[in-house]
Amino acid sequence: MFIDLNIPQQSNLAQEFFLLRQTIDYQIYRPMQAWQWMTQTRSAPDQYDWVRPEVTESWQRCLDEYRLPLGNYANWDRYQIISQPIQLDNPSQKIETLIKQLNLNFHVFLKEAGVMMMLVAADGRLLYALGEQQPGSFMSRASERGTNWLESVLGNNGIGTAIELKKPVAFQGMEHFLSVLHPFTTAGYPLLDESGHLLAVIGLVSSHHQESMNSLFAFLHLICVLVNTDFPVAKNLLAQQRVLEKISFRAVPKTSGAFGDAAVSPALEELVKKAVKLQQYKIPILITGESGVGKDHFVNLIKKVGPRKNTPLIAINCASIPHDLIESELFGYASGSFTGAKSTGKPGKFMLADTGILFLDEIGDMSFDLQSTLLRVLETSEFTPVGGNKPIHVDVQVVAATNVQLLEAVEAGRFRRDLYYRLNGAQIHLQPLRDRADKKAIIHHILQRELNAMSTEEASIEICREVISLFEQHPWPGNIRQLINVIRATLYTASSRFITIQDLPIDFIAELKQQKLLDITRSRHPDAQDNLSVMSLSDWELHGIKTALKDCDGNISLAAKKLGITRTTLYKKIERFGLNKTGDDGLLYAAMSN
Repeated sequence: MFIDLNIPQQSNLAQEFFLLRQTIDYQIYRPMQAWQWMTQTRSAPDQYDWVRPEVTESWQRCLDEYRLPLGNYANWDRYQIISQPIQLDNPSQKIETLIKQLNLNFHVFLKEAGVMMMLVAADGRLLYALGEQQPGSFMSRASERGTNWLESVLGNNGIGTAIELKKPVAFQGMEHFLSVLHPFTTAGYPLLDESGHLLAVIGLVSSHHQESMNSLFAFLHLICVLVNTDFPVAKNLLAQQRVLEKISFRAVPKTSGAFGDAAVSPALEELVKKAVKLQQYKIPILITGESGVGKDHFVNLIKKVGPRKNTPLIAINCASIPHDLIESELFGYASGSFTGAKSTGKPGKFMLADTGILFLDEIGDMSFDLQSTLLRVLETSEFTPVGGNKPIHVDVQVVAATNVQLLEAVEAGRFRRDLYYRLNGAQIHLQPLRDRADKKAIIHHILQRELNAMSTEEASIEICREVISLFEQHPWPGNIRQLINVIRATLYTASSRFITIQDLPIDFIAELKQQKLLDITRSRHPDAQDNLSVMSLSDWELHGIKTALKDCDGNISLAAKKLGITRTTLYKKIERFGLNKTGDDGLLYAAMSN
């Protein structure tokens, strides 16, 4: 008996999506920015390079047709997703019986791969689930028999969208409309009869994004072949084992300890423990450190092991909230509050974060109007929605983060002194990567993590010792964010499977040369050492921006993607350094033209 394990033609969409990550194009794929933009504008993005058209179209359905709650939804854990008792028709009952016959061997296979497989009826209700149970209270409820996986209930997901489109489809992370699905990858494969009528959908759910997904899609296709043809292999355990041996995949490494597979050094673990103790007494936490040191990662760590680990984590980028939407974004609005308001009203960020953590990112760039508004709520833990008449009390743990020297901003009149002391209940400083004692361990951890995320074919990549040595010597002015970008760009754009110095990004080498020059200067002029160390970060940043702008011929969008920042941030930096779009000194050119 021969079974074709290749993915059929109609599933090219899903296959191409997972192959996309293995190309450099994936480096400019920005589902996070797209989702955050959607939560701010309440419309699906039309930027072609942010998300795939399938994602945009499904988000549009969630907004216009289903009117699902946009962004994070505080009461989602209490949202009704279990349908009425299931009454199976004959085709569904037959499919469920066949799936159950595969349970023994296939269940072990799925658990080793870190994946849960679901059989879902044509009306979206879950019939049967087997394999690795996915983490989180929401997913434990969503894997119960009778849970409705339709797009109109859970937003776009591989299973519900496969029902909608009647074709294989997959979504990953922040491609999902609803935030409760952001930790997962979902994939769905429809079972159709000869007339094209949908019988059921077989789906996969995994919290290990991209791990062995190509092989798992082959596995998903295999299951559908077995069900559609009723092969005897479905009832023969030895035949099942022989079939599974043909599917090549790497087992997902099992995490241990409170922090899982995160790179947590003893020093960082002590900071996390300190932050957890502060949460127990609801003391506001202010996290400081240079851009890219991992402040958002630290906040996720303290939530994961803290007393509010099963509650919402709502993040606010304080620099990006439009002035006219400050109050409605923070506090929401009542129905009929203003022209264009939703008839049902809208919960604000504070309501969404009730019982959980409110993360105020880039607090140093907050507008002065927002500072005054925020201070009142932090003092009383109460707010009144726009157009409302009753104050609402919330229980929120406030965590703020900044790369700005707030005390200097206070003295300069850019930041309210009373708000500073309200937020600074306790301060935690994250060291830059170049100063961390575990710098080499972090570099090797991230390097190994990126290698593990690559496909089986690409996993044979070797890196010469000289490249590893340069990684360890580099000053990393962009910290961990820069480290991740450089490693990914190097691995995915290498000219061969043996990575040498020639494969490293140009700006990376330029920064290293500049560091060597600074070291020589310091050795010759020890008195200038302190001054040089202050100037070096700005010089590195200026050089990186100039190089990106020139390489991209003044294309701001491409340059911002190459640098790993938003276009708005790049424009601000261009203005700060007095550059023009081609990376030249704009002020100098303006002076020469006069």
